[in-house]
Amino acid sequence: MPQEAVELVERYIEAINERDDARRRTLLDALFTEDGSYIDQNLTEPLTGREAINQSMVEMQELAPDDYFTIVSVLGAHNDMALFTWRWGTPGGAMSRASGTDTVLFRDGRIHRILGFIN
Repeated sequence: MPQEAVELVERYIEAINERDDARRRTLLDALFTEDGSYIDQNLTEPLTGREAINQSMVEMQELAPDDYFTIVSVLGAHNDMALFTWRWGTPGGAMSRASGTDTVLFRDGRIHRILGFIN
């Protein structure tokens, strides 16, 4: 699972950064379980389902159209979960809009839940 987990995290970041709606939806369909979810401290309840996750990605892109997410480090992966750090900002820019650490839980080779922690 460790290498597969790293690849799923990389594809998740690719999906967040994808500006083409049809391509992003295709990525999300392949990446998340049907009931996949995301939650962080800015949300009062999880975003559940691919459509809700997609809409959140669209809103982030509209908020900061020149900013992209990058993986800083995949800290570890085992037992159907992974932990990674990320940065959100202008590519090559000195400042980040945000950074954080996320835990990803996998089910059947797909992302089932992401628990986000924003620094």
